[in-house]
Amino acid sequence: MKQANIIIKENSSFSLDFQDYYFNSNDGLNESKFIYTQAFEFNTNQTIIAELGFGIGLNFFLTLRRFLEQKQTNQKLFYVSFENFYIEKEKLRQIYKNLGFYEEFKIELEQFLAYYPPCKDGIYRFYFNGCFLDLVFGQASEKLKQMNFQADIWYLDGFAPSKNQDMFDETIMQYVAKNSKIGAKILTFSAASLLKKSLEKYNFIVKKIKGFKKREMIQAIFDGYEFDDTQAYFNTPSLDKKVKKIAIIGAGIAGASLAYELSLRNCEVDVFEKEDDIAKGASGNINGILSSLILKPNVLLGDFSQYAFIEASRFYQQILKLMPNGVYEFAHNDLMQERFVSQKDNVLFYIENNKAFLKDGMCIEPKEVVKKLFEKSNARIFLNHEFVDYIYENDQFILNFKNTPIYAQYDVLIYAQGADVKDFIDYSHLNLSKVRGQCTHLKPFLNTPYALSSKAYICPVNTRLDMQLIGASYDRLNQNPQSQIEDDMQNLNNIKEFLNSKDDLKIIGSKVGFRSYSSDRFAIVGQAYDEQFYKKHYQALLWQKNKKQIQPNAFVPLFFSIAHGSRAFASSIIASRVICSLIFNEPRIEKDFLYALHPARFLIRKLKKGLR
Repeated sequence: MKQANIIIKENSSFSLDFQDYYFNSNDGLNESKFIYTQAFEFNTNQTIIAELGFGIGLNFFLTLRRFLEQKQTNQKLFYVSFENFYIEKEKLRQIYKNLGFYEEFKIELEQFLAYYPPCKDGIYRFYFNGCFLDLVFGQASEKLKQMNFQADIWYLDGFAPSKNQDMFDETIMQYVAKNSKIGAKILTFSAASLLKKSLEKYNFIVKKIKGFKKREMIQAIFDGYEFDDTQAYFNTPSLDKKVKKIAIIGAGIAGASLAYELSLRNCEVDVFEKEDDIAKGASGNINGILSSLILKPNVLLGDFSQYAFIEASRFYQQILKLMPNGVYEFAHNDLMQERFVSQKDNVLFYIENNKAFLKDGMCIEPKEVVKKLFEKSNARIFLNHEFVDYIYENDQFILNFKNTPIYAQYDVLIYAQGADVKDFIDYSHLNLSKVRGQCTHLKPFLNTPYALSSKAYICPVNTRLDMQLIGASYDRLNQNPQSQIEDDMQNLNNIKEFLNSKDDLKIIGSKVGFRSYSSDRFAIVGQAYDEQFYKKHYQALLWQKNKKQIQPNAFVPLFFSIAHGSRAFASSIIASRVICSLIFNEPRIEKDFLYALHPARFLIRKLKKGLR
């Protein structure tokens, strides 16, 4: 991601990077409407628009305005826009003022700027009324290769091909085709022969039409193109049925974030919880911190942790209006210090010596977060319902519970029950561990506005409860649900670097929770798979890793949002989006992350080593 070099020239924004204008200041609004935002019809159910060149966002805001004006009940818009030149928030606002558009677009622009992401590669989601904007920062060719969606409409709105040839070359058009639905429509101001040839190579039917105050421009229709897929085993077949009623097992943060996201897709959601209240398990601590792992660059687990962290922070700000107050992470050994040094230029971390300040981090009240998300979802919650098993027949789930009636007619079932899930999944190479953690509650002892994290973490004082939480222990072998004084002592010992000899600490309580971890520390997110099909059809991966693979078979629409470990309040948000994207065929996150979360990843690794 690069900083855009912009000057104001002839009352318009001029790119020094491309020696071209961002926008036609003479009649730019009408030009944008003519070429892009008025040149198609929205689908009655769901429309996916993709754009090369977000720029100042004008195409998006015009499209959003038209969508909201014409929106029908249950209609959805997904808008995926790619940009590699970052414009600072204040500069964007000033550009709109210079163009004389600020007052006209003030509401949409300020809603956007309130949650504007940092200058860092990634996919950043914004929530509007029935519209989801995925702003994709990074090199377009790399991001298009990594993403998977089926656009109905493409806006090709980079700078002029003569100034920005890379945006219109064959490589980009190959990935445009890969991410297009058959019949997808290409809209662009350009009539360049380079673009026409690139589109035709990937089976776009191209025509030239009259342009806006110019002789001609290109439009094109995608007629299909077959691409080889060497990792087809990580694909999820589309559900060939209308999904309306969904059951979720588990009423913690994984279940609550799913219920909220599904409610935005107009689904009827029932949540079943074995306890007598929501967030009784690991999601039920009085406080918790939203932070990120700090690993060395280009370590996938660290990259995903950062992505989940920043997107969860932006989600809680947009949806629950929580404000980040910052988190301090401390390097308490040489290895962590090396990691801190390696991340000194990362915009998410302000690193000084052995401290890293994460301005987007926050201390949260987990149970309140879960409660508010469920309230916003309008999901029905069934407490004291201990799940036993399911039957899937006639394309619907029948759910069995201990000592309660059965529930039926669910199109989709989702497991989100935390550490208990290992009792309901029977895959030969999916190893889950159940880890005990104990937090300690103290009388307020340290006046800090920030959460502090080192060997253990300290939350700011919870003034509502007049207590301060520290934690948490980590024990794979102990399954005792009762608090233990030795764990409280361990927690106290782990925060001694923040104390002085005069501190008088008074323990007033503690809480035990159990978390589920996978063997590679990634959460497990996605659809259940047919293990026998995988073993039969992918058994030759040892010799065929780089060859085209067949698509997985259609399977039971059972999905997992599990094994989130100690960072569920970050990863559950991404997991909920992933599952919705799989169920409803929406734009998906980058495939490196998607594949790292896939439930079949452990089996695939074994098959690549020659498992039979």
